[in-house]
Amino acid sequence: MPRVLVAGGTGFLGRAFVRGLHRRGAQVAVLTRNPARAARLGLPAECVEGDVRRPGGLASAMHAVDAAILSVQFPGYPVEAPALGRTFMEVDARGTAALAEAAVEAGVRKLVYLSGVGADPGSARAWYRAKGLAEASVRDSGLDHVIIRPSWVYGPEDRSLNRFVALIRGIPFVFPQLGDGAGRITPIHVDDLADLVCGATLGSAGDGLTLEAGGPDVVSLDDVVRTAMAVLGRRRMILHIPVGLVKLAAACAALLPGQILSPDAVDFVTQDGVADSDLARRRCPAFRPRALATGLAEYVSRA
Repeated sequence: MPRVLVAGGTGFLGRAFVRGLHRRGAQVAVLTRNPARAARLGLPAECVEGDVRRPGGLASAMHAVDAAILSVQFPGYPVEAPALGRTFMEVDARGTAALAEAAVEAGVRKLVYLSGVGADPGSARAWYRAKGLAEASVRDSGLDHVIIRPSWVYGPEDRSLNRFVALIRGIPFVFPQLGDGAGRITPIHVDDLADLVCGATLGSAGDGLTLEAGGPDVVSLDDVVRTAMAVLGRRRMILHIPVGLVKLAAACAALLPGQILSPDAVDFVTQDGVADSDLARRRCPAFRPRALATGLAEYVSRA
């Protein structure tokens, strides 16, 4: 029975990976800063203590691990809090590098890194740059590895598309859309992504590859809203709020306590994110992600 460590296993994506690995018979451990709190989630996994910003204890946390899935995010993501060390460079880039180094020291055989569409170490945008640097750390580790770049991920426990659903339900007549709603994405259901990630972790079909992962629909952000309205049986006019105005409000919010919003986060949530999943489908024939309307209808009630 393989032992797999999921770094970031208490998050939205990580929880799906833990459950998927457990269903496939793997022994699962979750790397977490707070094992007692993580245990209350009821995940089918052992909780081991570790913090990517304090790499000294990471190798011992990876003892007797065959493979590790690296999917760490900082609290409040994607709104950074530099004073608290919650940034893309600190967690995604340097944190993943620390995990890769610890994996080599601990004798881990394989790494699977959750990156993102558009990752590029030379990008001017912090999130693309951090993901690109993290990918390089995984490739340079010398271990067997798979890099997976998902598009926008949704599901019953996500905070993004479900916010759209809440707005459609809660606001009559109009839907307030950030920007022009033209950003193009390929939404993928979290369980479909988990199938790909778990298969890549426990099998060898994706070894050495960078696989983009998205659903079958290439849609605009406005299309996402229209699909959600259709599933809910609601009709709303989409009211576009200029990005400049939203960024002005976000700049003010960034001065307040807590990670509420920031101008960079506005760019993050309105950007394109189209995944080319052809290679993933060729190498992993079981990877057949569901359409957005289908995935939404499975868990969104018309009530």
